[in-house]
Amino acid sequence: METVELRPLHTTDFPALADLILRSYAHDGVPQTTEVDELAEELDDDSVVLATDTRAAEIDGELAGYAYTFHLPSEVREERCYIFGEVDPAFRRRGVGTALMQWALPRAAAQLRSTDTELPRFIRTDRYDYISGAHVLFAQMGMRPVRYMEELLRPLAELPSRTVPTGIRIVPWPSDRDEEIRQAKNIAFSDHWGSTPTAAQHWAHSVRGYGARPDLSFVALDEHDRVVAHCLNKRYPSDDDITGRSDGWIDNLGTLPEWRGKGIAAALVTESLHAFAGAGFTHASIGVDSENPSGAAALYRRLGFDLQQRSITHEIALPNTRA
Repeated sequence: METVELRPLHTTDFPALADLILRSYAHDGVPQTTEVDELAEELDDDSVVLATDTRAAEIDGELAGYAYTFHLPSEVREERCYIFGEVDPAFRRRGVGTALMQWALPRAAAQLRSTDTELPRFIRTDRYDYISGAHVLFAQMGMRPVRYMEELLRPLAELPSRTVPTGIRIVPWPSDRDEEIRQAKNIAFSDHWGSTPTAAQHWAHSVRGYGARPDLSFVALDEHDRVVAHCLNKRYPSDDDITGRSDGWIDNLGTLPEWRGKGIAAALVTESLHAFAGAGFTHASIGVDSENPSGAAALYRRLGFDLQQRSITHEIALPNTRA
């Protein structure tokens, strides 16, 4: 029986880790890449302490996989900690994934129990539905599927005409209103499954960090110049060689509850499609919870998006008692 050794990740591991992720994605048919800069931003975060929240798995001194836990403390709705990781295809079915999950689940539980709240607590992870081995492992670890997330795709041809609801202006993403937009985003997502308020630090990463394209993003303002909806877009050109496309990503789209049903989200998506086409992209992509309460999935299909792939979220609910 081979021995799987676990140790904390170090920043010097990031290049080898990015290569491992690429091999894993290629083996599983995941149409994505991961750049070292993207990985560094993901792991160089106040919410991920390399010494305590990450593990590299090695067999005979070779990097075989990794995992990390990501916990964002919350004061409303729920506390959740996500587990992320990959196993190198050359080391699968050798106990690496099991060893990593046997470390990650107790670590995630400890992080959740460290918070001074009585909110429901959940450990979650996800994989595309066609990566069957991962779903078998999650089930063996006592996790159950609870949600389905869809990725939709649309070619940037025969675009819908721009229409703007009465009393609304669609304007380019302003450079000096990120905090106001963040607050509106948190309200807009307050009834979305699995969503908790985004802190300023993580909003800054999302808006100004790797892949962000605020120059191709938009907000909707009411007649008093207040933000009532936003559409934050991103672009990952390193994926183009794998997908054979150049996608613009509609990454974060939200409308204040009292402004829903007026066509604002459709106007923002349409504006984004035209911006993507103007930038020379070939397609637009968007992710959506299949049970989104705002009816977003149906809206995107009306705007010409079709299902490309789907992921499944698994979870364990912790008893609401402190250790």
